[in-house]
Amino acid sequence: MNRPWLGRDDCPVVADDIARARSTLLSLRVKIDSKGHDKVYGYGQALRHVASLISSAFDVLEADALNARGMTVDEMDLIYRDLFSSARRCRTFLQPRTQAFEMADNLVTACSILKNLYRMRFHEKKASGSQQIAAGDLAERFITLSQALCEQGATVAAVEWAAEERLAA
Repeated sequence: MNRPWLGRDDCPVVADDIARARSTLLSLRVKIDSKGHDKVYGYGQALRHVASLISSAFDVLEADALNARGMTVDEMDLIYRDLFSSARRCRTFLQPRTQAFEMADNLVTACSILKNLYRMRFHEKKASGSQQIAAGDLAERFITLSQALCEQGATVAAVEWAAEERLAA
């Protein structure tokens, strides 16, 4: 990745990504607080599902996929782009009162969390100065969020997730 903005402090691209990640954390907090326990379980299960897909595609442990570790910067960038596209595709199913709405919402949220995590890990390795520190801090916040959601999602039987996934398909 040879981009002119990498390695500079106060880069506008990195600053925009950091601002977007902070905004996402705030909106996720509101969303989680307002949706209730069942939704939190769904988000956790969706995160585990997306992490398992990343794990199998990039031959890393699921825990590493959830933490954006054990991958090269180029792989992180590729995963970020795929998660961005996946979230966009899932948003097309966000039609209230449809069978696929809940599953699509869970997957959009999971992809959004991981997308921001991977972007912040990317900047943590490539940016410099205060932006590198800010990206690392945000990455840790996304990791904490994903771990908490995954723990909550694990409390619900995996059988329920599989049944919902079949219904959505």
